[in-house]
Amino acid sequence: MILDVVTFSVVAPGAAGVATAAVAGDSGIVRSGPNEIAGVLIGVWTKAQAVGFSQLLFPYGHDMARNIRWRNTANNPVNQIPLGAIQPMKSQDLMTVVQAGSAVAGDVELVCAQIAYPDIGGGSDKFIDAATLYSRIEELVTIEDTVTPTVASTYSGARAFNQVTVSLKANRDYAVLGAMIGITCGALTIRGQDTGNLRCAIPGNITLNDSTRDYFKDRAEWFGLPLIPVINAANQGGTFIEVIQDENLTAVPFSLNLALLK
Repeated sequence: MILDVVTFSVVAPGAAGVATAAVAGDSGIVRSGPNEIAGVLIGVWTKAQAVGFSQLLFPYGHDMARNIRWRNTANNPVNQIPLGAIQPMKSQDLMTVVQAGSAVAGDVELVCAQIAYPDIGGGSDKFIDAATLYSRIEELVTIEDTVTPTVASTYSGARAFNQVTVSLKANRDYAVLGAMIGITCGALTIRGQDTGNLRCAIPGNITLNDSTRDYFKDRAEWFGLPLIPVINAANQGGTFIEVIQDENLTAVPFSLNLALLK
């Protein structure tokens, strides 16, 4: 299993809604796998700057008129996929996102779609399910830092795990449970060798701490899938924490919740 996130961006979409574009390095095309059904959509959320709506369309979905559409309030990225509700994603399907929100010139709005892939080339086996976490958890530890974005609508501000702490026990595995986030952003992401160099994302919400705190654990439990990233301490120098932010480029303080595994 492996996680990936695709972020779509648009400037001043207005109340009627307009098409967005995938940010640099991302693609709206569902990744290819050996089977027709390549993955499962486990999360969608929006960082808007005004009240509006987001709409995610793809040919394999329910329909191409409405499909998955949700209302947004300003600066409140909330996952809209109900826990445990399976939405299959077809290999090479094209995701199209329409966003409605702020009409203020320069206002950037972001929509994130998170997909879990069971078997794609270059993937990773370093994800565990909830039952494995409960059987192996030994101790808790946190990584606290601040990521400062440098460019809007781009994953930026990369901070390696070992820029923050050198207290991880050598060559031991740590499960990433979730995070507490201090400033609203599109997403806080983790990327490195153990994630197949794809990004594991947490919605950048500052008010729903009981959701972001256990983000990966909760999804693993409810979907019954190995969705909890595991990072080995030996790879901490090449494992990066990034954010995707709007044009204001506000720095994002955070603390990652980790569990040392037996």
